[in-house]
Amino acid sequence: MLRMGTTQRSAVLLCLLAVVWFFPISTARAQTDSEVQLLFDQAFKEMLQDPSNLDKTFKYAELGIKIGDFEAAISALERMLLYNPDLPRVRLELGVLYFRLGSYSIARAYLTRAVVGDNVPDDVRSRVAVFLDEIDNRLSHHKFFGSLFGGMRYQTNANVGPKRPAINLLNGEGVLDNKFTRKDDWNVFLSANVHHIYDPHSHSGDVLETDVLFYSSQQFSQHQLDLVFAEATVGPRGQFLREFIENATWRPHIIGSVVNLDASHYYYTYGAGFDFDKQINSRTNGTFSTSLVRKKYRADAGRPTARLENGDEAAAEVNLYYQATDDLMFTGSAGVTALGAERSSFSNRELALGVGTIMTYGAPYNLTDAKWTTSLDGMFLYTRYSAPDPTINSFQKRKDHEIRATLLTSVPINKDWSVTSTLGRTVVDSNFLNYSYNNWAASIGASMRF
Repeated sequence: MLRMGTTQRSAVLLCLLAVVWFFPISTARAQTDSEVQLLFDQAFKEMLQDPSNLDKTFKYAELGIKIGDFEAAISALERMLLYNPDLPRVRLELGVLYFRLGSYSIARAYLTRAVVGDNVPDDVRSRVAVFLDEIDNRLSHHKFFGSLFGGMRYQTNANVGPKRPAINLLNGEGVLDNKFTRKDDWNVFLSANVHHIYDPHSHSGDVLETDVLFYSSQQFSQHQLDLVFAEATVGPRGQFLREFIENATWRPHIIGSVVNLDASHYYYTYGAGFDFDKQINSRTNGTFSTSLVRKKYRADAGRPTARLENGDEAAAEVNLYYQATDDLMFTGSAGVTALGAERSSFSNRELALGVGTIMTYGAPYNLTDAKWTTSLDGMFLYTRYSAPDPTINSFQKRKDHEIRATLLTSVPINKDWSVTSTLGRTVVDSNFLNYSYNNWAASIGASMRF
């Protein structure tokens, strides 16, 4: 049974306090659906009584949009153009409605016609340009999007050094050299995530998805931790047993990755995986992913036994996302990873459980117009190794308990740029002193979506 020490209890308390502190409370009163429906019915009667009155027709169209009756709104707006063809705002609204219905060719025709002439308002021209770009994007066979994130991070224990110099060694005790004990450090980092979709526009809705992930960090002093990581996955995504399971997609894919550490090749992986995504109901989504990869390490003067870690890694994970309100989401995850290595003392099994919440809220003191986002995540991991390591203890297998907590706040600057800050705490308790450590990490950076 896991017994939580003072540090772990502090981390859990920190999470609970943060939830209370950052949880936004707001109330609003809105018209009910039945009230809007009554207004819509009344507007229809008034429009029939005075069909040439454009104000009444436009009011009816507005209410139609509000209740989601786009066909009724389209009919009313097209009738307005019969009385007065020179209404760019009406053509804009028609283009938007056909866009929302997925009729992109008709939407393009109305939007293009909306900006013909010299008396078109500037705001109409700017909105039309946005929708025409999006139509081109949706009609294209190729779609690219992703994000860039860069910044600085400080860690109190960057090298994950043990809590104290005393360690377990050769079935007894030893003293660790000072250069291997805990060291704080700063680093700069850059990450990029690029997603490509090839859509043949077939009736099946199947697409080919490619994801490329890149991460690099450069330490200020602990350069043995300088890291470069790149991973790519490629595979088709389609509906899974559409006759029996609604709102579900599957994606088998191949995986490849490479890792450099301290300006030297460390290891690479190759393998395959499978993702499953299911919309359980209007507020709940679930995902399942599994993978099997081969890991190949490179030995060098600094890591002479690295090849003994070569082996297969199998992983499976389940995630749930519950949208409690428009501004609050809860998440949960469970996963298992099995790593087999040439030397059995490197082989292990890891169990992971996680919970989290994501909140959006108005900016404090109205600092920005856009809403801020704060997420709080906690994770517990248990790792058990398959065999004793004779260099430490010939009779006992290594067992680790790890608790992680991360608080993240994202502040949008505009529709593409955001400033993001994180605060994280990691506590690892192992049955061997060599692997017990704790670490605080704080970072700030800027992200761009494209």
